[in-house]
Amino acid sequence: MYSINLYDSSLHVNHLSNHTYLKLEFDLRIADGIQICDLALTDQHHRLQNVLGIQVQAKSNSVFLKKAIGEIQSNLLVFNQGTGHRVWDWVFDSNDISALEGVRSGDVYFTIEVKALVEVRENGIKIIPVSGSQQIRIAETDWLQFIRSFGYSTKHGMTLPSSLLNDTCWLRAYELLDDAREHLQRGKTYDALRQCLSTLESYTDYGRDRGGPYSEKVWDELLGDITPQKKEGIIKLITGVSTYLNKVGHHRNSKMKDNGNLTSVPLDQYEAELLISITQLVVTYLERLKEDHSSSIGESAH
Repeated sequence: MYSINLYDSSLHVNHLSNHTYLKLEFDLRIADGIQICDLALTDQHHRLQNVLGIQVQAKSNSVFLKKAIGEIQSNLLVFNQGTGHRVWDWVFDSNDISALEGVRSGDVYFTIEVKALVEVRENGIKIIPVSGSQQIRIAETDWLQFIRSFGYSTKHGMTLPSSLLNDTCWLRAYELLDDAREHLQRGKTYDALRQCLSTLESYTDYGRDRGGPYSEKVWDELLGDITPQKKEGIIKLITGVSTYLNKVGHHRNSKMKDNGNLTSVPLDQYEAELLISITQLVVTYLERLKEDHSSSIGESAH
C-alpha cells in the first residue's frame, strides 16, 4: 500500500513550513493491465468538503527517461463512497513500453505526482490547490508478465537477473565476443560463429591433451574437483555448443559440392544471432569456472 501526502500548493504558502492537508492511499494491481486500486482520500482534520478536480501522472525515475509514462485515467468517482468505484486504469501504449525497455535493467520505478483542487472548511469555505508525490516500484517479474500479456516482445524476455548482467564474468564475456558481434553486424555470419568458436577454444589451454573445444578431454583440468555428474553436464554443454559452431560456422558441407567445391552449411542471420547469445552465456559460465579454478589452485598452494 502506498500513500501520498498532499500539501497546500498555493503561491502564498511557505512550503518549508507547509503541513499535510490530505493523504491519498492506494495500491497497485498488475495482471493483463495495471490499475491503481483501493483508492482512499483521508483528512485527519476533517476539513475536506469536496474534491473539485484532480490530475495524476507517472514519471519514469530513470535518468535517461525523465518523462511521463502512460496515462493514469483519474476521475472523481473514487471519492464518492456511494459509487463503490475505487480504481483508476493506468494505460500504456507500445511507445511507453519500448521507451522503458530501452533503459530498464531490473525493477521499474516511477514517481506518481498528484495535483488536486479541493474545497475545505477553514475560517469559512476555501478552495485551495494541493499536490504531492510518491515513488513506486513494479517488480521485474510483474512488469514482464504485464508486457507479455500486452503483446510486447521484450529483449529481457529471458528475465536474466540484474546481478548477472552486472557480474564481472558477464562483462568479460561480453568484451571477449566483441569481434563476433562486429562480424555479425556486417552480415558475416560464418565469421561470427568462427570467432565464437575461437573464444571457446581459448579456454582449452587448461587441457593436458590438445584438442578443440568440442573435445571432452580438454576440459578435465579446468573443471577440477567438480562432482563427476555435474562435470559431465558442463562438458556436454560446452562441447555441444562448440560442435555446432564447428560444424556450421567452421566446416563446409562434406556431402554437397558446387562445381567441385564443398558448399557452406546453410546459416542465416537469425541463427547466428541466437548462437552468439548462447555463446555469451557459455563464456560467462567459463569465466566463473576459471575464477573457481584459480581460487582452488591458490588454496592448494597455501
